[in-house]
Amino acid sequence: MFLRRYSRTKDRKTHTYYALVESARTEAGPRQHVVAYLGELNHDQQCRWQRTVGIYNRQGDYQQLRLFPDDDQIPVPDDPDVVRIRLGSVGWTNARRFGDIYLGLWLWKLLHLDEIVDRHLPQGKETIRPADIVAIEVINRLCGPCSEFALAEHWYASTGLEDLLGVPDSAVTKDRLYRTLDRLLAAQEAIEEDLKARLGTLFQLEYDLLLYDLTSTYFEGLAAENDLAHRGYSRDHRSDCKQVVVALVVTREGFPLAHLTLAGNTQDLQTVETIVTQVERRFGKSQRIWVMDRGMISKESLKFLRQPGRLYVLACRRGELAGFQRELQRSGWQRLPENPEVEVKLIRRRRESYLLARSRPRRKKERAIRRRQRRGLARGLRRLEQLITTGRLKSRDKILERVGRLKGRYPKARPFVTITVSKGKPAQLSWSWNVAKFQAALARDGAYVLRSNQPGWSARSLWETYMQLTVVEHAFRVLKSELLLRPVWHHYSGRTQAHVMICVLAYALWKTLDHLAKQAGLETEIRKPERRWGNAAPKPRPMTPEVILRELGQIQIGDILLETTDGRNLVLRRVARPKPEQARILAALKLKIPERLSPDREM
Repeated sequence: MFLRRYSRTKDRKTHTYYALVESARTEAGPRQHVVAYLGELNHDQQCRWQRTVGIYNRQGDYQQLRLFPDDDQIPVPDDPDVVRIRLGSVGWTNARRFGDIYLGLWLWKLLHLDEIVDRHLPQGKETIRPADIVAIEVINRLCGPCSEFALAEHWYASTGLEDLLGVPDSAVTKDRLYRTLDRLLAAQEAIEEDLKARLGTLFQLEYDLLLYDLTSTYFEGLAAENDLAHRGYSRDHRSDCKQVVVALVVTREGFPLAHLTLAGNTQDLQTVETIVTQVERRFGKSQRIWVMDRGMISKESLKFLRQPGRLYVLACRRGELAGFQRELQRSGWQRLPENPEVEVKLIRRRRESYLLARSRPRRKKERAIRRRQRRGLARGLRRLEQLITTGRLKSRDKILERVGRLKGRYPKARPFVTITVSKGKPAQLSWSWNVAKFQAALARDGAYVLRSNQPGWSARSLWETYMQLTVVEHAFRVLKSELLLRPVWHHYSGRTQAHVMICVLAYALWKTLDHLAKQAGLETEIRKPERRWGNAAPKPRPMTPEVILRELGQIQIGDILLETTDGRNLVLRRVARPKPEQARILAALKLKIPERLSPDREM
């Protein structure tokens, strides 16, 4: 029995009535009839009736309300999909992540990486295809990056990959993962070449413009047996750790083309000839435009890039701005329509084009830094002079040490001041500011120089081409933050290179998902907008792969346990149905998640 609520409006007033209703099964199907009309009830009366119905239905035993009576007289339809179950035994077990894993495997197959890896890493005497092990490694990097040991011990069993790939959990061991990594490295170039062809066909990519940059990733531990582990310039600000250098070449859209893993003490200048020669050898030599940062500039690299058939867009070093001091102070600047705070000026010299660019926000930032440094140095010099005047600091050597500390603390202000400490007794401190030099530096604030041997480009085209270098910088952020390229735990150089390759393949899946989401116009929805904020209220924005993976990662697969009245125990493996937000994402990606992957079984 249960309480049924009725509402009736009379004389513009709504009245609520209750009735005691009983459900019964008949030959014509379930039917309900009213046992008693209870009229209007207040809150306390309603609660008492609920307790009364519960006690009445449960014969004084406080248990869960039984929805269906155990009436063996009611016949069960002659249908194999219809059974009589005991509700008290219904259970849910073996819940595992499924939605993001299914999406990762779908992306893996969309790029034909299952066929590509299987072609270049064929199955020999192994009982498990190496392509499936590589897929497990890459999907782990995309959905829940962890070490190979944690993957084998915990992560794989907590996902639905066993149902999707058919690889039993007992076969996924850390030794098998390591052996596959050792074999994968030998097929790196062949896999990247086939992946490049597939991406070009799938998204109509053009490889006339290549973005090249370097980053570093550090090791945890001593890495004593790793030939690539060395100390060098750390982009992660971890100079206390050994590291490796990762060189990455991507297209203008951000899709990876090639990568190299180099020793941690490799200089940026040493990599230009290596990476350009390798790309030309593998993908052919054509009129490609190479976009690189100022760290790649040297006489040798410029001489190499100026050879016939090569074009480049490079950022000049900071010191080269002094050669354009007159142009910086003259008129002729062009303001960019899409970026009104950036001004550019194109200058032709010999066979190269130089682009002067200056940014208003960057100028404010650099001037604020120099102002803070200059004031700090001036304040430190006055304090030091006071110590000398009062006689608390007399030794000239001590005074020189204090001056050296001040110069080290304020490096941005050091070039504009001349500090003198006399040799007499007592020593005297004096300083003078170079005003002309300081004014020249103010004119260079916020400015930088680009150079290119590409003829016929406008100032706007040259600037926009160089600014695409932010694409490869974003790729490094994804590799390090989302796919956990850092830190590296491997003790052998080959496995370190294979680890980087797994991360690059995972980035290819990540970038594919990002591209598909942008094509579909996926945006985050603001469920609780604040109307009172007006224009300051949060606005929908493009949905990132991180949000998509997080949302779909809530979809689980598990086993429903049922006990029938005739003593059988059924196990129904089912995938949870998507919530509205998850269904919206799946519909935009044109992806349908199945409800079951295997037939129902009896325990």
